[in-house]
Amino acid sequence: MEKLCNDAKGMFQAAVSSVQPETLINQSVEVDSNFVQIQGQKFDLRRNIYIVGFGKAVLGMADALENKLKEHLVSGIVSIPDGSKSSSNQQRYSSIQVYKGAYNNIPDEKSYLAARKISELVASLTETDLLFILISGGGSALLPSPKEPITLEEKIKVIKLLASKGASINELNTVRKRLSELKGGGLAKLAKPAKVVSLILSDIIGDPLDLIASGPTVKNTDPPTLPLNIIEKYKLINEIPKAVLNLLENVKEESDDDIHFSHVSNFIIGSNRVALEAAALASKSLDYHPIIVTDAFSGMARLVSRKLIHMTALMLEGKIESAIEIYKTLNLPEKTLPIFLSSYTKLKSERRKLCILLGGETTVEVCGTGIGGRNQELALAASIELSIKKLKNDIVLLSSGTDGIDGPTDAAGALATKHVIELAEKENLNFNCLLNNNDSYTFYSKLCNGKFHIKTGHTGTNVMDIIIILINC
Repeated sequence: MEKLCNDAKGMFQAAVSSVQPETLINQSVEVDSNFVQIQGQKFDLRRNIYIVGFGKAVLGMADALENKLKEHLVSGIVSIPDGSKSSSNQQRYSSIQVYKGAYNNIPDEKSYLAARKISELVASLTETDLLFILISGGGSALLPSPKEPITLEEKIKVIKLLASKGASINELNTVRKRLSELKGGGLAKLAKPAKVVSLILSDIIGDPLDLIASGPTVKNTDPPTLPLNIIEKYKLINEIPKAVLNLLENVKEESDDDIHFSHVSNFIIGSNRVALEAAALASKSLDYHPIIVTDAFSGMARLVSRKLIHMTALMLEGKIESAIEIYKTLNLPEKTLPIFLSSYTKLKSERRKLCILLGGETTVEVCGTGIGGRNQELALAASIELSIKKLKNDIVLLSSGTDGIDGPTDAAGALATKHVIELAEKENLNFNCLLNNNDSYTFYSKLCNGKFHIKTGHTGTNVMDIIIILINC
């Protein structure tokens, strides 16, 4: 079992390494003396380049881009999370200013200052300038610019309320766009008439340009009433600040047409799929047969984790039809099901090892007062389910965030095995109580001195979460 745990950790590390911003920039951006080329498109270089960025991965992106652009770069500003790894390039260059803020992914005065500085730089550009906008997960919190008369504190309150009710990242960013001056295409409009090139690491299922970091370079085409509908869905009308309610009730359809964004080119250079493929490659070197099931996994963390374990148990017990029914309730791709079934049947007959890979992002409905995150909660719920099933086969589940941060904790995620609950009982840990209190971080911190925790620190990237299930068939 320990070997499976170590194998899962190694696969996760391979996934994270594959989406490091320096690697992705070097793969995506080509520069010669006259132009820069990105995914087949060329842009002229005339010592006219500016860089702004916001997100968990943009410092590495900026460093790599600065290395390529050299004398063509005039200046830049990036907004990154407190606690991010330092940059070696900051010792060599002075062209890019670095602002740190948004501790625990919550906007604050420091990230608000960074947003104002970015706005000032962008607004000063001319039609001969080329602006690179670097965007990654966490960008929403690092570019706060609430519409007047809303205050930063009022905007934060709304997002916290929605998150506590289990609102998805799509729903959160839909609301953010309507409450922000820079999101929902605001930053791109501010940059006009300069040419804009945005390089994006996607942290949202399906890679929707208008929702990644709340779409600062993409026209907001949401119906004006959608944010208020989301507020109503979670029964928060009477809890949100009056200024926010007034703005959402009186919002009008924006008159922008496509001409406002004709100066913008958006490129996705990294995604969850890239990370999953790297994990699959690493699994092969360890003699596993990998199956990438989906890069669009979602749902309530504890519920979907129990279903994943239940489905796996049914497969191992030979109850294939029942397993298929569970598979379908998880909204997993139908096209993957035949591959999944045939691979499992073949591997079981050969008594080989299977690696099931899923990417995406689950949610947590906060009902308790504990500390945790979606990945740790998913792993704890899976451990409980494994203890109930009492399977003979060795199974390990790893759930972890590629950014190295799971909720307001210093953990990226955690491991689940059939022995976790047995060990917890020996240490008198009330696992059900801790789960119901959303206190998965406390559980994993105390269990075997944190042995089953995944702690990487800030990884400098972010392409959602990775779930790895290893099975000795």
